[in-house]
Amino acid sequence: MARKTFEGWLHGEYSSPVDVPASDVALIVIDMQNAFLKEEYSLGIAETQEPFAAALPGSVKLVEAARAAGVPVIYTRFAYLPGNEDQLDPVGRAEGTTLSPRLVEGTIDIEIVDELAPIAGEIVLDKSRPSAFYGTRLEPYLTARGIRSVVICGVTTNICVETTARDASQRGYKTYVIEDAVGEAELSRHWHALYTVEFIFGTVATVEDVQRSWDVPVTGVPGYPLKRGENVADLAWREEVTA
Repeated sequence: MARKTFEGWLHGEYSSPVDVPASDVALIVIDMQNAFLKEEYSLGIAETQEPFAAALPGSVKLVEAARAAGVPVIYTRFAYLPGNEDQLDPVGRAEGTTLSPRLVEGTIDIEIVDELAPIAGEIVLDKSRPSAFYGTRLEPYLTARGIRSVVICGVTTNICVETTARDASQRGYKTYVIEDAVGEAELSRHWHALYTVEFIFGTVATVEDVQRSWDVPVTGVPGYPLKRGENVADLAWREEVTA
């Protein structure tokens, strides 16, 4: 059997429909907050909020599908203590970055965007680290509900989404990351994160896969700008991919 390559995967050579569990499953919406998606609350991570905002239409579709199918919806918010007292100093490529007050609990910065406003019965978990499992009540909630599979969307693909997917996999959950409902500042990190998740930690699926599996109207995400194999070079904020 020929070895699967990142380049082949990126251009859709191995794509096929995915069946997503419709029972004992929960949707986790990661950090779809004003600070990430709205220009007036920009975190300054990207030159534009467009990479993050690309995750919004797909996330809205997933929440609609979950509500229609009776699937629990869980939201996370990245939120620091006042004064950012629990924020770690930047390391690695981010080392030397000047920290400024951001994502502080009790501010409008951390609120879920209006388009995804939680409704009664949907829980919101605050965290101050990338993983939705670290220091939160997520796992006890999933255990109490008998959840064995998780569907993940939101931002950012390479940080909070991927870290949550890895932690879910390590805890034995069947893990599905929805590629047309996640976003990242650097496109290379977006694609490599999804490729890494699919290698061992979970399954990369689409909104359409979820809609079909949960028996709700299948609409996909028309115009989504990052579909593998089709229009991976269309966005001005895309990094150059060399052969």
